[in-house]
Amino acid sequence: MSEGCLVAECMNVLIQHTVELLTVSSWTSADIGSIEVEQILADFSGWSQGCKNVHYDLVFILDASSSVGKEDFEKVRQWVSNLVETFEIGPDKTRVGVVRYSDHPTTEFDLGKYKTREEIKEAARKIRYYGGNTNTGDALRYINTYSFSKEAGGRLSDPTVKKVAILLTDGRSQDYVLDPATAAHQAGIRIFAVGVGEALKEELDEIASEPKSAHVFHVSDYNAIDKIRGKLRRRLCESK
Repeated sequence: MSEGCLVAECMNVLIQHTVELLTVSSWTSADIGSIEVEQILADFSGWSQGCKNVHYDLVFILDASSSVGKEDFEKVRQWVSNLVETFEIGPDKTRVGVVRYSDHPTTEFDLGKYKTREEIKEAARKIRYYGGNTNTGDALRYINTYSFSKEAGGRLSDPTVKKVAILLTDGRSQDYVLDPATAAHQAGIRIFAVGVGEALKEELDEIASEPKSAHVFHVSDYNAIDKIRGKLRRRLCESK
C-alpha cells in the first residue's frame, strides 16, 4: 500500500485478506482454527511495506476475443478498476496502462495518459470490447516493443520503477507465446498470467515470470476473477 494510505483503506484490505484466508476451499476446519491473528498482521505488514516502497509501470493485457463475451468483459472492466485501488497513482508513483487484444493488440490507454486513480478507474470502466481471435503472442510482442516505451509513458531511465504486466485470458492462443514472452522477461518485464476457464496451464507457464507458482493464477470462470484479487496484489507487492 502507499505511504498515503488511509487507515480505513488499509483496514479494509486487511479484512479482505483475512476473509480470503478463512475461505480457501482446500483448508479444513482444523486449519482455520489454527490461524493466528499475529500471522495475518505480519503478512499484511510485509505486503503493505512492499507496496509502499515500490512504484510500478503497470500494464494490463486483456483478452477481448469472442470467447469472452460482452457480459463477462464487463466483469473484466470492474476487476481492473478494483485492482487499481491497490496503488498510489501519480506521474511519479505508479502509472497504469491497458492493452486489449483479439486479432490484434490495441492500446486502450497508455501509461502516461491518466494521472489519478479515479481517472484510471473511470477509463477502465469504458474499455472497449470487439471480439475476434486470441492472438496472445502478438499482444506480448506489442507490450514489449511499445507499451513500456518512453513514447507510451514508460520510465525506462528510472531503475526504481518496476515494469509489470498482468495478462488475463480465457483460452488457447492462436499464435505462439513462448518467444515473445521470453523476450519480455529478458527486457525486465515481470509478467503475471491469469487464466480463466479453458485457458491452458502450459501456456500460462510459458507466459509468466519465474517462479511460476507466484506468477500463474487460474480460476473457473469470470465470476471468480475478483476472488484472486487480494492474492494477486500481495504477490505483485512482494519483491521478486
